Amino acid sequence: MDDNTVQDLKQFIQTTIASQSAQIDERFKMVDERFDKVESKLDDLSSSVAEAIDKTNESTDSQINNHEQRITKLEQKTV
Repeated sequence: MDDNTVQDLKQFIQTTIASQSAQIDERFKMVDERFDKVESKLDDLSSSVAEAIDKTNESTDSQINNHEQRITKLEQKTV
């Protein structure tokens, strides 16, 4: 092979690798965007679950804190 053919081959290889690298980079960007969407949805779901648990805990705490009043009312009804 002469020098021109070798140079052409090198340029072809570099161009091919650059093109493939660009395609891979684009695919990684698409995957990252999808993960960002999934992560956002998971954050929303986690927040919703946390709020539901907080409401349930508040209700339970209220019932526990008011147990003396409820017992007194029940005792009065049975007398």
